[in-house]
Amino acid sequence: MFRKILTVIGISLLLFLLGGLLLPRYVHVERSIEIDRPVATVFVLLNGYKSFTSWSPWVARDPDTQYEYSGPETGVGARMDWSGDPRLVGSGWQEITASEPYSMIRSQLDFDQQGKAEVYFQLTETHSGVHLTWGFDTDLDEGQAFLGSILTRYFGLFFDTWIGADYKQGLANLKVYAESLPPDDFSDLNIEVLDAQALDILYISSEESQSHGDLADVLETAYTEISAFIVENELEVSGERMAITRGWDTDGYRLDAAIPVHMRPLELSGNLRVGRSPSGPCVRAIHRGPYQSMAPSYGKLAAFMAAHALKEGSVSWETYVSDPLQTAEDDLITYIYFQIAP
Repeated sequence: MFRKILTVIGISLLLFLLGGLLLPRYVHVERSIEIDRPVATVFVLLNGYKSFTSWSPWVARDPDTQYEYSGPETGVGARMDWSGDPRLVGSGWQEITASEPYSMIRSQLDFDQQGKAEVYFQLTETHSGVHLTWGFDTDLDEGQAFLGSILTRYFGLFFDTWIGADYKQGLANLKVYAESLPPDDFSDLNIEVLDAQALDILYISSEESQSHGDLADVLETAYTEISAFIVENELEVSGERMAITRGWDTDGYRLDAAIPVHMRPLELSGNLRVGRSPSGPCVRAIHRGPYQSMAPSYGKLAAFMAAHALKEGSVSWETYVSDPLQTAEDDLITYIYFQIAP
């Protein structure tokens, strides 16, 4: 009887081992979703970890998880380490290893003692937004001894259910978050984050309506007065003309028409004031075309900041790089700046 029991146990163990060997060592899981936002917006949200906790399916599971970020904020080398309850999310790290705007992002995922994996986001632009696929690939045998390999292959049978459910929830969260952001597509606008340097300026302040014609007339009148003072006092101009918006609402703008100069002590006349141009962290967009067509560029710049989780400061400004008297209207270059709030 005892021999029969041993025989049954032996056969069962052999079948268990043989069955495990026949199971696949590689696991692939993926889920997809449609998001009604430009592909550039969705790509930015995934090309770093600044917005990760806004849509991650694991945040609600363990709100006390600690996250640390290192490397560049976006692109290859951006890394996130996490440490949470071992029963819920465990600990590990994830680092972006490849980034192809606006189509693919790949990352290395390490669950410490629980194994490694590669994950990816594949983005395909559609007529209504973007088709996004989130994928997961792992080698169940990597780092495992023989018996450990057999056991992980059996666990691998459940990966599509376990991981797939999390990915489905995460994509649903991401869709809600992305579609709460501005819909403007900023992919065709030249935008960069930089640190603006303050310049000495001569300026005239005013409060005006939102009418482009009114603004243009006020700015031109102010620039004429400032330019006359510069010529009269033989001052050296140190930069292009600027329009600095200090505040705005439904009624209009509070703005300064300014010209950078190498200033020296002088008695000012009329409405002239001396000051400094805005400085510090900001986002700059390069607009090409007529001044009256800049509204879409402002919308795209605001969408860029929202996607990058950057808060707009209280000041924005324009710098008129091209001379409108010597440049065709369609070729005019204007720099648009938004201050970044702390």
